[in-house]
Amino acid sequence: MSKSKSRSQSRLHDPERPPPALGRRVCALDLGERRIGLAMTDAGGSFVTVRQVLQRTGGSVDAAALGAVLDAYPGATIVIGLPLNTDGTESAQATRTRRWASQLLEGRSEPVIWKDEHLTTQAAWRGGAADEDVDARAAEILLADYLRSQSRC
Repeated sequence: MSKSKSRSQSRLHDPERPPPALGRRVCALDLGERRIGLAMTDAGGSFVTVRQVLQRTGGSVDAAALGAVLDAYPGATIVIGLPLNTDGTESAQATRTRRWASQLLEGRSEPVIWKDEHLTTQAAWRGGAADEDVDARAAEILLADYLRSQSRC
């Protein structure tokens, strides 16, 4: 790299080579007791194009509803929000989340990434999300955080 380039330019990605998170669709899930918040990127993994909330009814119904969404966007990497304690250890809710996710995604082949979702729901509330949209907004915040973490050099 030329010394004439500024520091900010040196942190930019080569436009011919997308950052690691880009180039593939990414779906973030916020698994709650009553709802599943979902946020999905475009096919290139650049920006959020789909946000929705699935009402939880239980077991196979939830898996079928989520499966229908994932089938509409094949090949997505799935990022699941994991509610960790402030010290980074897994909470009881994190254990439930892992169990729910394994049930919801049973038989699916998409890669799954666990990401600390600490305070995403609170951030969604602070951002003015309506009650019926808070889970989708939390998933969008989780997705944006994941994309940022992947694009660092």
